This record gives sequence, structure tokens and C-alpha cells, in this order.
Amino acid sequence: MHIYESLPLAPTGFVMGMTLMLLSLYVLLCPQKFRQQLASAHAKSSAATVLLGIDFIWVGLLLLKAEWNPLCMPLFEFENFRGILLILCPVVWFIMSSMSKEQLFARALGMFLLLLAIVPMSAAFMKDPASRVLIPLWWYPVLTISMFWVARPYLFRDWSGWLVQRPALISALAAGNFIYGLAICTCAGLFW
Repeated sequence: MHIYESLPLAPTGFVMGMTLMLLSLYVLLCPQKFRQQLASAHAKSSAATVLLGIDFIWVGLLLLKAEWNPLCMPLFEFENFRGILLILCPVVWFIMSSMSKEQLFARALGMFLLLLAIVPMSAAFMKDPASRVLIPLWWYPVLTISMFWVARPYLFRDWSGWLVQRPALISALAAGNFIYGLAICTCAGLFW
């Protein structure tokens, strides 16, 4: 059993719900600042390099087989490739961060969200009660969008540019996200 699967549902859900609520509050309380950040996010290569580094360190920890590393995951029939994949982590990070800087932030953010999603989804997997489905219901659309950002990063620029021009939609999405986070926190406190 991987460490993610042993995470208790209630605290994991509470952290996820509080994070959604705090991010939503930021968007609702500072709409102009958020829109400026969203409009310029695709061009921030230094932030992209740092975020991509975090992604590859995370992947490296998932691959590194050591006594002190609780994040190491089993690779089953691909176990023979563990060493090669570990060597490729810094090489791919260097190539991506130095040679493909265009739209790098979208790729880095997409990879980060793909890595992050497994934590709460593993905590909610095959557990009671049925209300735990609130966690994957939020993450499935995020995972789909993240895969698009990794494969076609220009979509992040296009979608964020489209969204920046619609402040009412941003506020509505943030309000809905806040309510969803509140529902997750409520379920975590009362049922999980």
C-alpha cells in the first residue's frame, strides 16, 4: 500500500476543501489582481522553471527506492526501468526548462496538478461513505484540463485570455468553487 492510500479521508478532505475556499476567496476579494496574474501567467518562464523543478523532484521521489523515502511507488513489470527513469528526470527537466521555454508554465502547472490529484483521490478511493465522491468529481475535470495543458500548452494561454475578458464568469466560478469547498469541509467534519 502506497502512503497516499493510507491517508485518512477526513483530514485530506478538510485540507482540500479549505484550499478551495481560500483560493476562491482570493479570487473574489482581489479580482483585478487575479485577472492580471492569470493574463500574464503563460509568459512567466522563471516561475515555470521552478514549478517544473518541483514536478521533477516529486517524480524523482516517487521513483527513488530508499529506506527513508515513503513516497517510493512500485513499478511492477516496469521495475527494470526505475534507474533509467531516475536518470531521465533531471535530464528532461534541463531540456524542458532551457530549450522549450515557450508556454512552459502551462506544462509545468498541468504536470503539478496531475501529480497533486493522486493524493486526495487515493485518500478517497474505495472508502465509505458515498459522499467521498465529491473529491473525484472535482478532480476529474481538473485532470482532463491538465492533460490538455501538458500536451497543448497554448490552450492555457487561449483559455486564460478568454476567461480574463469575462470577470463575471470568474466571480461565478470562484463562488461555485467556494461552495464546493464548503461542502467538502462539511462532509469531512460530519460524515468522514
